[in-house]
Amino acid sequence: MTPKKTKIVEQEMFEEPMASLLTNSRIEARRKRRLVYDCMNAIVVGQNVVCRKKHKLSFTKGLGLLSVLRGRTSLICQTCKDYDEEITE
Repeated sequence: MTPKKTKIVEQEMFEEPMASLLTNSRIEARRKRRLVYDCMNAIVVGQNVVCRKKHKLSFTKGLGLLSVLRGRTSLICQTCKDYDEEITE
């Protein structure tokens, strides 16, 4: 994505109605599993979310930010001893 297009996508994620849709998606996903979104060790690097404790969240550079905002998780998070949950919604 070009920097200009990336900025537009980022803005849309935090504006209504997209923000509410993403929040509802996370709430539903949270009922089934631990979310990367809720872990205090998950940090944003560019357009990806990575683990501060260096756990591999995916086979690439991390999980896409939009995927995490939707409630996606990584298998490693389900049993991770470093999982540090903080639910804010």
